[in-house]
Amino acid sequence: MNAIDPAVLPTRRKQIALYSSDPNLRHETAARLEALAIYDVQVAEPDAFLKGATAGGRPNIIILDLAQGEILESPGLMEARAAWSQVPLIAISGELRPDQMRNLVRLNASDWLHRPLDSKELLNAVTFHDSGNQANKSRIITFIGASGGTGATTLALAAAEYLAAKSPDRAASTCLIDLDYQNANCGAYLNLFNQFDLGGIVAQPDRLDVELMDVIKLSRPHGLTIYSFERPQLPFEPRGSEFVFKLLDLAAYRFSDIVIDLPNIETVWQSPVLSTSDEVFIVFELNLAAMRQAKRLYGRIRELRGNAASITLVANKQKRKWFGNHFSRKDLEKVFKTSDIRSISFDQELLTESLNRAILPTEVDARARFNKDVKAILRDRLDGNAR
Repeated sequence: MNAIDPAVLPTRRKQIALYSSDPNLRHETAARLEALAIYDVQVAEPDAFLKGATAGGRPNIIILDLAQGEILESPGLMEARAAWSQVPLIAISGELRPDQMRNLVRLNASDWLHRPLDSKELLNAVTFHDSGNQANKSRIITFIGASGGTGATTLALAAAEYLAAKSPDRAASTCLIDLDYQNANCGAYLNLFNQFDLGGIVAQPDRLDVELMDVIKLSRPHGLTIYSFERPQLPFEPRGSEFVFKLLDLAAYRFSDIVIDLPNIETVWQSPVLSTSDEVFIVFELNLAAMRQAKRLYGRIRELRGNAASITLVANKQKRKWFGNHFSRKDLEKVFKTSDIRSISFDQELLTESLNRAILPTEVDARARFNKDVKAILRDRLDGNAR
């Protein structure tokens, strides 16, 4: 918890300005919000709010403790509020008189919370008002297999780990979301299994908030967050799609890079995910059936997104030997009518050992040709388009 200093702005966390003369409220509110690793809460007395915003000192959210409403009678209050422009303001107070409440309305507060303060209501208010006020849009990176068993899950895991390994800050701002609720392979491949009972949340998606997101996640040792649940019936549950969309919305609010493992199954959320993804990787094998499915999927995404969409076709399990492949690169370019096609070497021994030991292929042998091929693709597509 820091005193408000407009010269010091957080680079990773979002800034919340908390104005209160109550030391308990200041401590509890700052501790609760900063524990989420999203926010840097900077505190000051309410009188500092009346001085207005300073150059370079504009926060993402303002929390103003009105106490019993005395500050609402201060001269220059409306001018001070105007100086903060469109920054969302969450007001906290006890019971207010009608004339004070009118002043609160004139203050153009985005929300009002009643004392004693409920911590969950505060989190929900901050989440709601900050979700449309992000300085940087999250980057969504989606992997989808043209058919089952093409290796899309392995590549999604590789991409998430590639981004997270850059730095502790990058790991904290990267997550992997497994939308294959039939198998939950993102967790299974790493021997991570979510024991949380999703039943109550799927039935009431509104219960899912930023705080609960930290409870239901899986984690890798260096900090990567994974959301992977085995719940085969979820696509057919009455509010299953609401749960998925809420999960994706909160992830977009919480993380800078979101890697999605999207199964090739028609669901309510498949088209929205493909439509909003910044990068899409279509993974297919070098056989006629898989290529036909990949071409159909490629055409569908083009229809959804237009020709400007960033789509990378990945020919996985390529055999690197004479006469080992039935299709040449020229054949693939003719089929898909694009040259943006990448290939990855097939290494059965490496991948089998990776699965049996529940570790990533890079942790088995970082210098293997398979890993070099994957890294080259990720470096080109993700580093060059980083936000």
